[in-house]
Amino acid sequence: MTNNVEQENQIESKSPVQFDKPNEITTVGNNEIATINSHTINSINLFDNQQLLAAENFLTRLIKSDKSGIKSVNDGLAILMRAQDLNLPFSGCIEHIHVINGKTGIDIHVIKALLLKAGCVWRCIKDYQPLYEYTDGINAYAEDKLPDYAVKCKSKEEADKLADSDINKEHIYVYPTRYYQDLNGNIYKDYLLSTKQFAIAINKQQIASISQSGRIPVLRIPNQPIDYMTEYEFIRYREIYGKIVETKATGRFSYSEAQAADFFSKDTYNKYPRIMISHRAFTYGAREIASDILMGVMETTELKQINNIDLTDADIIEI
Repeated sequence: MTNNVEQENQIESKSPVQFDKPNEITTVGNNEIATINSHTINSINLFDNQQLLAAENFLTRLIKSDKSGIKSVNDGLAILMRAQDLNLPFSGCIEHIHVINGKTGIDIHVIKALLLKAGCVWRCIKDYQPLYEYTDGINAYAEDKLPDYAVKCKSKEEADKLADSDINKEHIYVYPTRYYQDLNGNIYKDYLLSTKQFAIAINKQQIASISQSGRIPVLRIPNQPIDYMTEYEFIRYREIYGKIVETKATGRFSYSEAQAADFFSKDTYNKYPRIMISHRAFTYGAREIASDILMGVMETTELKQINNIDLTDADIIEI
C-alpha cells in the first residue's frame, strides 16, 4: 500500500502543472491583482540585450501575421512597456493600446478593467441628459448652473404662487423657458416675445385672425435643450493602515464643452456624440479616482484629438 502511495506522489510531482510558477499577487486595497505568469513576454527585461532581441524577433513575426494591428517593432515595444507598467497581458494590450505620435493611449475598455481591479465601482448619474433653460421671467439660467437660492418649479403659475408666499424673498422661483415658433420656422423664447408684435395661436382660425391684425402668429413647441450632460460617480475602497477608506470622485462632460473644444469639427464626434461624451466623462473621473493605477495614461480618442488625428468608427464602436 505504501509503495502505491509513493508512486502516486511521484506522478503528481512530475505533472506539468506542478512546474508552473504561481502568479505573483500584488495587493491594492482589498483587491488582489494577479500578474502574468513569469514565462510570458510580459516578464522580458528590456535592458537585457538577449531578451530584447527575443522580444524584437517575436514582434517581427507578429507584424508579419497582420493580425495584431502593430505597424512596427518600436510600436510593439512601446505597447509592451505600457503593458508591464499597467500589469496587463500583452496579448490583450495589442488590441486595446495604441501608439500615437510616440505616446501610448488605452481605450475605455482597459480603463474600466483597471478600475475594477483597483476596487472601484461607478454608476452613471446622467446619460447624455438634456439640460434646459430656466427663467424667473427676467433672467435666464442654465439648468446645471442655477444659483443656490433658486427653486425649480414646473410652471410659471407655480413659481408666481410660491414667490407671493415668500415673505422674506429669500429665494427666486424659476420655471422652464417656453418656446414658440412662427410659420417661417423661427424659434422664440417666451420672455422675449413682444405682445405688440407677436400673439400665441392654438388653432388655424386664430392664426388667420392674428395675421389679419398685423401681428405675427406663433405656436407653442416643446422645450428646447440647451445642452447635454453625462456624469459618472465613482467610489473606491482601499485598505490604508489597516482601515477601509472610501474615496469618491465625479467625472462629467457636456455637449457645450465639446463644442468649445471644437470637437464637432470631427465627423466621428458628429456621428456618435453620446458615446464620445460618455467616454470623456468616464476618463476624467477615472483619472481622479485612480491616478495611481492609470499612471497618467490617456484614453485613445483623447490622445488622437490632442494630436489632431481624425477618429474612425472603429475608435468608438465594436464592429
